[in-house]
Amino acid sequence: MMASDFGEGWVSSPLERWASILLKSGILFWLGGLAAWVSDWDWESEFWNIEWLTLWERLGGFLKPVPALLGIFMVIVLVAAFSSILSRSDLPVLRFLEGYHRHPRRFWNWLMRRRELEFEEQENRYQELSGRHEDAPDTLNKSELRELAQLEWRLECIPNDERERMPTRLGNLLRATELRPREKYGLNAFVCWPRLWLVLPDHVKRELAEARDHLDSTVRIWTWSALFIIWTIWTLWAVPVSIVGMWLAYRWIFQAAKTYGQLVESAFDLHRHLLYKSLRWPLPENPADEKQDGEKLTAYLFRGSDKSDPVFVK
Repeated sequence: MMASDFGEGWVSSPLERWASILLKSGILFWLGGLAAWVSDWDWESEFWNIEWLTLWERLGGFLKPVPALLGIFMVIVLVAAFSSILSRSDLPVLRFLEGYHRHPRRFWNWLMRRRELEFEEQENRYQELSGRHEDAPDTLNKSELRELAQLEWRLECIPNDERERMPTRLGNLLRATELRPREKYGLNAFVCWPRLWLVLPDHVKRELAEARDHLDSTVRIWTWSALFIIWTIWTLWAVPVSIVGMWLAYRWIFQAAKTYGQLVESAFDLHRHLLYKSLRWPLPENPADEKQDGEKLTAYLFRGSDKSDPVFVK
C-alpha cells in the first residue's frame, strides 16, 4: 500500500471527502439545528396566523443589498468564529476519549475493570489458538486462523504493562504506540519524538501531518456530534442523531489513530538513526545493545549529562 493511500482513512472517494468537509466544518450541525427549529414549528396554528403583509415588509427591508450583505457577513463570521474556537478543543477531546480525564471516577473504574476482563479473555484465547497453531497448524480451520490474526492485532493495541493501560480502546491503542519505541529501542517517544520530527525527511513529515490532520478532523466530527444534542430544546430526534454520530465518529477516530500510530512507529523504525547522527551520538553496534543505548540517549535529551562517555562522533 502506498503511503498516500495508507493515510487516507475512510475519506477515499470524492463523495466521502465532501462528506468529511461538511461534518468537520460543522455545516451539518447548523443545518440540523435549522431543521430542528423548523420541525418544532406548529404549522397548523402558527403558519396561518402570521401577518404575512407585515412579515413581507420586514423581509423586504432586510433584503435590501446593504442589510442583506451585512447580515450574511455576520452569520458567516459567527459560524467561523465558533468553528475556530471548537478546533482548539481537538486535543482535550482526544485526551478525554483516551480516558485521561477519569471523572466520574466510578464510571472510569468500571471501564477499567471491563477492559481488563476483555484483555484476559483475549489473552487466554490467543494462548490457546497460538499453542495449537505451533503444535499442529493443520488443526486450525479458516475461522480460527482469522480469529488468531485478529486477536494478535488486538493484543498489539494494548500495553503489556497493566499499569500503563487505559480505560478505553482508543487510549490503549495510542498508549501502546507511544510505548513501543521504548520497548524496542529504549527511546522514550515523549522525549525523543519532538527532536526526531525536526530531522525527518520532508515527505515523511508530510505523510505524518496528513495523518494527524485526519485524526484531528475525526475528533472534531465527534465533538460536533456531541454538541448536536443541544437541539433537543426543539426536538427529541436530535438525541438519536447525536448518539449515532458520536458512535460513527469514534470508529473513524480509532481507524485514524491506528494509521497515525503506525506511521509514528514506522518513523522510529526507519529514521531513528537520524536522531543519533544529528546529536553526534554513537550509533548502536547491534540490536542487543540498542535498547541500552537508546535509554542513555533518552536520559541525555531529558536531563543532559556531565559524563565523558560516550564520545561524540565527529
